[in-house]
Amino acid sequence: MARSHHSAEEALLAQFEVFFRAHYERLSLYVARRVPSSEVDDVVAASFVVAWKKFAVVESPSLPWLFRIASYEVANHRRTLRRFAGHVTFELVGGATPLGGTDEFDGTEVISAMQRLSGFDREILQLIHWEGLTRIEAAEVLDLTTNAVNVRHHRALQRLSQQIAPATFDEITDAQIPHHTNPVTIKEVLP
Repeated sequence: MARSHHSAEEALLAQFEVFFRAHYERLSLYVARRVPSSEVDDVVAASFVVAWKKFAVVESPSLPWLFRIASYEVANHRRTLRRFAGHVTFELVGGATPLGGTDEFDGTEVISAMQRLSGFDREILQLIHWEGLTRIEAAEVLDLTTNAVNVRHHRALQRLSQQIAPATFDEITDAQIPHHTNPVTIKEVLP
């Protein structure tokens, strides 16, 4: 009986390792856009620890499920920082440049406009335009219906367009932000 339990645990760990390798880089990008670079590894590790604890009971673990876990870890991290530093402001890590764009576009106006949006507007725009999630996946991360995401995304785009010059808004197709490229193995992340 003990051998069977041990084999099942090994199989689960092997499945999680595949999941980890498939999503580590995307999760790192997601977190890197939301916390200071010095904190990315800690938040990513905490997210994978929670994912590992829940992995066996979740019907179909996915990237949006992992982003949702990470969103809670980012929020916890920000609360901790506020306790020690007073407050945290939205900061887009790296620079923003449109995919296939020119060197002339530095994203300053867009970043400034994003800072003036509500946290929810920023999050929905980032999930869809920077993380590359579908609206269905974004709905899973945000725990909303797809229709609610469609409406809120449309409204967030309207509010963003009101914050920036029309020519700049028309140029924006997507943003590419440098990603965190520190290779990590699953053994370094899990306790």
